[in-house]
Amino acid sequence: MSRILKAVIVLAAIVAVATPAMAAEFAFHGDLNNRFNLYTNHSEFYNTAGSLEKGVASTKKVGDKNTNTTWGDVKYRLWTEAKTNDGKVKGVYAIELGAMRFGRSGTGKSLGSGYSGDGLNIETRWAYTQFQVPGAASKARVTIGLQPYKVNSFLWAETAAGVKFTADNYELAWMRGRELFNNTNGGSLESGDSLSARVNLKPAAGVKLGLFGLFQNQNAGGAGAIDAGKYEVKSLGDIDMTLYSFGVDGGLTSGDIFVKWDAIYQNGEFKDATFTGLNGTATGDFDLSAYLLHVDVGIKMGKSRLTFTSWYASGDDDDNDKDLDAFMSTDVDRFDSIVLFEGGYTDDNYGTERPYLLNKGLFLNKLAYDHKASKKLKFGAAVLYLMTAEDIEYTDDNSVAQSNSDLGIELDAYVSYKLYDNVELALNGGYLVAGDAMDAFEIDRNGNADEDIMRITSRVRYKF
Repeated sequence: MSRILKAVIVLAAIVAVATPAMAAEFAFHGDLNNRFNLYTNHSEFYNTAGSLEKGVASTKKVGDKNTNTTWGDVKYRLWTEAKTNDGKVKGVYAIELGAMRFGRSGTGKSLGSGYSGDGLNIETRWAYTQFQVPGAASKARVTIGLQPYKVNSFLWAETAAGVKFTADNYELAWMRGRELFNNTNGGSLESGDSLSARVNLKPAAGVKLGLFGLFQNQNAGGAGAIDAGKYEVKSLGDIDMTLYSFGVDGGLTSGDIFVKWDAIYQNGEFKDATFTGLNGTATGDFDLSAYLLHVDVGIKMGKSRLTFTSWYASGDDDDNDKDLDAFMSTDVDRFDSIVLFEGGYTDDNYGTERPYLLNKGLFLNKLAYDHKASKKLKFGAAVLYLMTAEDIEYTDDNSVAQSNSDLGIELDAYVSYKLYDNVELALNGGYLVAGDAMDAFEIDRNGNADEDIMRITSRVRYKF
């Protein structure tokens, strides 16, 4: 047993024994997720997290023949909560055993459980303190530390470290995603600092409306790199940048009909940088102007639900200029596609976590059907049509210039059954009939997509 896990157990025991003296309540929770990749015909596409996010030099991922494989892993999250009896103060600490693969051994992060036990797999997931503002309403609270943080599901929705203030209908936050320790006479907020504000409104019955803004600033003091394959704020590294994001989100419910929406506009500047794309490079100062539009429209029909989802993330049509037109997320997880995104239950192995590919954006259309057959059983299916917002341009292996946006048609399905109230057995699968734009990600590029991608995953999940 690792020293970290021993320390957590000892701490939990001390808190449990000391609870009466501290006039506090103590709780212990868990999410024990056992996952299996039952089958994929392209294991090289799923041999890592974010196979399409490793930079343009690593875009060739899909082989020219089937490479079938099966694996299992566990992803466990355990957390403790200690709060005062009046609920005004709460402390949370969480650990995660991340994607321990059966049979994989060695040292490093998230390696596995081979002979003689696991490698180094434990990480801190959350560590924060939350308290009610003295003299304020009960919902006016401050949260300090490593905490769940969400600006918008397409923009930034992950764990982050900082300080957040929330009240009845608004939120203010300062988060620091990267520290650049200042040894010069520069300003104090020049690391990867972010300031966000949100207001949540209910202008009418059944209507929710959110207004938000995110300001991100970083001054690394030197030249930086922007890689089309790493087109995300958290992957930019030490680069000078200023980025503004403004948006609205919300939803409407009227009887059995529901609508959800997101609209985000971005404007920013990246200084003294080098951009590398599939079809060119550029150096200097870059201006960003981009946007994302999303809508869900659905209807409930008894125990069934039909949902149409569409979003458009703007892309960049020229890798050689200094205008960045592609929408840029900070840190998100998207599960809308089982094949390309994190929709498979072994979601530490995926193509991309972002709502776009490279710097070319995405135009996604999805029709999904869900049915709840009983309290224990539910199932569903979906069809997706995927294309990039701008053509993926590259030179194939025959030195022929190619340009295409068609990623293909994907067919997904799932079934979930509750063995017990808190134990789920689930199975899902996806099949991508590849469009010719997927040729850009094939090991043998000839201008035509030659390989469809199939993936079947399952899980047994215990939550308490």
